[in-house]
Amino acid sequence: MKISLELPKVLGMLDIAARFVSKNSTLPILQNIYLKASIDTLLIRATDMEKYVELELPCAVQIEGAVTVNAKTFLDILKTIDSETVEFSVDQKTTVMTIKTSKDTFDINGIAASEYVALPEVPQENSFVLDTLAFSKGIDHVEYAVTEKSFSPVLTGVLMKTGKWDASNKLIFVGTDSFRLSEYRVNHTNASDFSLIMPKALVNDMRTVVNFAIGKEVADMKVNYSENLIAFSFVIEDIKIIATSLLIQGNFPEYEREEVLPTQFVTKVMLDKNECEKAIRKIWILTRDINNFIQIETKDSKVIISSGKTDKGAGITELAAIIDGEPLTFAVNGRYISDFIKNMESDTLVFNIINSQKPVVLMDKDEENNRYVVRPLINN
Repeated sequence: MKISLELPKVLGMLDIAARFVSKNSTLPILQNIYLKASIDTLLIRATDMEKYVELELPCAVQIEGAVTVNAKTFLDILKTIDSETVEFSVDQKTTVMTIKTSKDTFDINGIAASEYVALPEVPQENSFVLDTLAFSKGIDHVEYAVTEKSFSPVLTGVLMKTGKWDASNKLIFVGTDSFRLSEYRVNHTNASDFSLIMPKALVNDMRTVVNFAIGKEVADMKVNYSENLIAFSFVIEDIKIIATSLLIQGNFPEYEREEVLPTQFVTKVMLDKNECEKAIRKIWILTRDINNFIQIETKDSKVIISSGKTDKGAGITELAAIIDGEPLTFAVNGRYISDFIKNMESDTLVFNIINSQKPVVLMDKDEENNRYVVRPLINN
């Protein structure tokens, strides 16, 4: 194998591939990236056996061949090289890869390509085209609410399903850790109904691919899925990318119930998100050790945020608000409010409240497609 190619382009592709490499496996081959040169194309593969990525990009091929090399070592070396072009060559007998520029030469010990694992085939049962920016917004607005670890595997993934809202077809993204839940809806014309749970790890890694596509003004991506697999395909200029993952099996919680995600409220509060964030952080100083507890009271044309009595002391702060409805007092985890604020697009935060015992629904005033529900805390 002997090839030459543009270093900036291959670095970007290897950075994507490295995200799919196993971080904890004891098998050296799963810490490697697969490279295959044929005709005028370099094929790159990486996997942790749950999610997979395959990338194709053009290159000048002098000798065809294939090898696998340690992803971290390979990428770390390339990031130190100051050159527009780079040459890779492999001794197929020893599996040693040589990286060469006009000033640098590195040898990396590889593993034979024949020992690399087979990637699953892209499912052909179902497919649809999805707006790239819509997918990006969907995962950004819900991923942060997904738990890292749970006794219930479905809570460690992002639900993507079809549904209707205001009589129009929607693609709905949902994430929850059982204490809070975020839902985001985008327009969708696919006729088939489906409900899929994507692992959070896939969603995090896909963000890099999607951002790269958006940066190159790629409007659409293709989605293929089966009962067990999902695949996302991109054509970005002269580069092809396919990311595939196992789906999480199980039934996602039935969240579209009034007791979980209310639609009828007693009081509506609108306030500046930045002022709210500042107020929450003031009170956090006293409540970080007790679930970031904050108590919110609506009164006249202001909101009062307080800590209650804690071992560290007590604090109270006020901010202006527009209040429609009865005066109410409730308590929540302040970090959950802060997380929502970070993903808002407008400056006006909306609280929809029933009472101190019922879930609170937060919305962005100018983003009706996003609903965020938080379970209240009870101050004993």
